[in-house]
Amino acid sequence: MIPTMTNLPEINPSNGGGVLRLTFTLFIKNAGVLLFITAITAVPVELIANYSFIYDSDSWGYSIREIIISFIFLTLLTPVVIHYLIERLRGSKGSVAEAYRWGLRKWARMIMYDFLKSIILTAGFLLFIIPGFFMYVRLLLLPAVVSIENTSVTNPLESSRNMAKGQFWAFIGYGIVINGITYLAGRVTGKLFDGVGFINGISVTLCNLFIDWISLLGVILPLVLYLKIRTEQNRAAQAAEEAAVTL
Repeated sequence: MIPTMTNLPEINPSNGGGVLRLTFTLFIKNAGVLLFITAITAVPVELIANYSFIYDSDSWGYSIREIIISFIFLTLLTPVVIHYLIERLRGSKGSVAEAYRWGLRKWARMIMYDFLKSIILTAGFLLFIIPGFFMYVRLLLLPAVVSIENTSVTNPLESSRNMAKGQFWAFIGYGIVINGITYLAGRVTGKLFDGVGFINGISVTLCNLFIDWISLLGVILPLVLYLKIRTEQNRAAQAAEEAAVTL
């Protein structure tokens, strides 16, 4: 049975700056543990990619193998990080071991839905730019939904779409900021490593590890938005119940 999280923490950051502030705060306050989690998952992936195949930057086969290996293993980071941060938001210390146990139970579903998300977004942006943005907004919360909910009972695509209603411009704005930062961080890091002039398996691993670590901002943002919207929904339902009682 696919597990689900209960007793989710309630958060109420303000729209705009409040959401981004909480996203960066969660990343900064847990930066050390998040780096450790990233290293546990990403370093073996990099070792496989860098030392199991002969490096050839012009080879499509090498690039495809590297992409497939990274995609399969790095999807594990999403449910692991989300579980750990939810425990932190609950006020506990959080357990990396428990987070990985949760992540492993969600891993297969995460691979499936992440692959489906990639296909939908790629098709949306290749056909027309505007549909691509609509698909991006509808699927932004998908990583959090799959990580938190019982996807054998609920349809995560439908849940993500429903929670995104009325949030188009806000979600686009958040996405531009977070994706822009991760893109710039990746570009700057790559340029710095290229400038060193000493490129081998270890340096490439360190470079990619840093990029994967910074990219966790793209995991934390959907978590913050998911918890914020769930909190608003729960409070609205509670207010409606109280109003019904008073009638």
